[in-house]
Amino acid sequence: MKRLACSLLLLFSFTQSPADSLLVDPYKVLPEEGEFADQSIMLLKHLARQPQERVWLREVELARIQNEDHWKVYKEKLLGNYKKSLGLPFPERTPLNAEIIKVIDRETYRIENILYQSMPDIYVTANLYLPQKGEGPYPGILFPCGHSSNGKAYKFYHEAALGLVQKGYVVLVYDPPGQGERYQYLKDDGTPLIGKPTSEHTLLANPLFLMGKHLMALRLWDGIRGIDYLQSRKEVDPERIGCTGNSGGGTVTLHLVPLEPRIKVAVAVGTVNSPYMELGTGYASDGEQNLPLQVPYGLAHADLMMLAYPRPYRLIKESKDRVRIGTRDSFVQAKFLYQTLGQGEKMTYVETEWPHGYFKAMREPMYYWFGKWLYGREDDHLEPELRVEEEKELLCSQTGQILNERGIAVWQWAAKELEKNFPEPPVPASETEHRSIRDSLLCEARALLNIPVNKITPQAVDLGRVEEAVGVVEKIALYSEEDIYLPCLYFKPQQKKSPTVILLDSHGKTRGGTELAEQLVSKGYGVFAVDLRGMGETALTEADSLEREGTVAARILGDEAGGAYDGLRLGRSIFAVRVHDLLQVVEYLATREEVDAGKIAVIGKKSCGPLALYAAALDERIKGVIVDSSLALFADLVTSRDYTWHFMDFLPQVLRFHDLPQVAGSLAPRTVWMLNLLDSCKRLKEKEDVVESYAWSVKCYRALNRPDNFQISDYATPSQRKKLYIDWAKAVF
Repeated sequence: MKRLACSLLLLFSFTQSPADSLLVDPYKVLPEEGEFADQSIMLLKHLARQPQERVWLREVELARIQNEDHWKVYKEKLLGNYKKSLGLPFPERTPLNAEIIKVIDRETYRIENILYQSMPDIYVTANLYLPQKGEGPYPGILFPCGHSSNGKAYKFYHEAALGLVQKGYVVLVYDPPGQGERYQYLKDDGTPLIGKPTSEHTLLANPLFLMGKHLMALRLWDGIRGIDYLQSRKEVDPERIGCTGNSGGGTVTLHLVPLEPRIKVAVAVGTVNSPYMELGTGYASDGEQNLPLQVPYGLAHADLMMLAYPRPYRLIKESKDRVRIGTRDSFVQAKFLYQTLGQGEKMTYVETEWPHGYFKAMREPMYYWFGKWLYGREDDHLEPELRVEEEKELLCSQTGQILNERGIAVWQWAAKELEKNFPEPPVPASETEHRSIRDSLLCEARALLNIPVNKITPQAVDLGRVEEAVGVVEKIALYSEEDIYLPCLYFKPQQKKSPTVILLDSHGKTRGGTELAEQLVSKGYGVFAVDLRGMGETALTEADSLEREGTVAARILGDEAGGAYDGLRLGRSIFAVRVHDLLQVVEYLATREEVDAGKIAVIGKKSCGPLALYAAALDERIKGVIVDSSLALFADLVTSRDYTWHFMDFLPQVLRFHDLPQVAGSLAPRTVWMLNLLDSCKRLKEKEDVVESYAWSVKCYRALNRPDNFQISDYATPSQRKKLYIDWAKAVF
């Protein structure tokens, strides 16, 4: 009968036809109505509640600014937090080694196709527009690009630069990584592998978060070095530098101006979000646009505009499809500061009846603003006649992609930085030395995970039971936070005070069936199968199987990506709060009379393996861990060109301190088995490679004279896996 139920469950999971909707999954814990009706959006609702108090406090702080002294104090704190969020300091200034590849002469102006190195071997492809009429030196305009596939050659950006150069400005328009001639992922034939800027930016950004670095910081550095180049040209007046960009380029303008005092005037177009730091929307901006710790730092787009004070600042926004209320609110706050400090005329907002883009209706207010503040003109807004160049004329490379010809990709630079800076721990020679290393790692883990000090007592809601041949299976909803509930199945042993195994699978607690749980129960162990938040029954969508497998689209789109970035902005990653969930499960089990609180162990499968390691590091009641079919190394996500792990599985900043082998080694002498570990693309790693990666962990266990308690194994069949699990449980208990 049980086999029939499991077969029906499997059929239901994969076909989803109307007739199958009548079938009942006996192991489904949460009812679809009442208290748990929001299960598919529980995580988003939780995230949405988090910023509310901080948003209010930020507005109170802002309202207290009445003079320059008040602003100085507020600005110092704001700027310091902003720099920390970006992972600054910036890299060392190195020679630009600028080259002029080609010159297009158009009588009254010329266009130079140039290359410069923002960092050694990081080549920036750019077009420099120079006036050839009037008297120089001219004001210089830095022009970062929005998310156009052809970067600097995009029609609207090219037209804006043509308008500016004919009005007497030297304009530097440059390609960001992942656009134009700077795609970072190329096919064997040298053409872009992905071809979508937001995808490329996110693929680049996510591994950098592991290192405490930020792609936005690297994009800003490209711009800072662009200003260095502008100021190196005799045609440019170094005291008259402006910056403008649209969409993603407007966002770069927004982020760059606070950090670059050489920019005297700014025009940000098609950018700026609400000051209310909304989370839980399910919307995901690409990786570079998400600031770590944004919420606790109280760092809104309005603040970035304020940090331009007292420099002239114009915000231009489209409104054809809808009015951007959030953008208006941010402007009002920035304007409040300027007005309070007597500079109200320097902060303006232009709303156009056009769609998103850098249309003529946006460009002409931009011309006016630069003319007013860089030339002292009051009527210079009309756009001249433009001679648009063919895209191929604006190329700096022979093949259309500079990485085919010279330099390294950003991900390769990151891999070199990690190799150079990763803190290798000493090998302990004694129990005392190991304890010291373990205590240091424990401090690091607590800081990375930001586990709340005042945890609530986990509350359990009884949702029924299933009678099985091996015993009773309780259905429980366990509250790990006031608005987070975890669906659980407790396979109860026959005897009381039994050793208990917590069973975690990121694809769902019963994804592989219940046979393993039943066999463990038959051996005298209790089994507590749990869906941590956003997994299994509380996954954010029902149609996200591709997302759970880690497709490219899933890493940049969808509710799960949005939730992961929300965690980053909160300073409590999804990885971290899932570890918190697991710790709360341990806390609950310790209260059950059936459980021997001194004999608890965890099996973590897939994305749950690293979570189990960290939970064990934080709670010594966890006596053993299996890590099965999980990521072997966070470092693999940095050093590999591609990866298929979701950003929810990333622990931001971890590689500033340690990697998973150090966590595993810190657990010595507890029993830890690593099974079928995977690489960055979820492929089985060669056992020899895993052994080499975990050599430090092995040495820790040897130092404590318990080498057999740490094992690295592979299995090929379910029966082999089952045997390993049973053998591990015997070794633990």
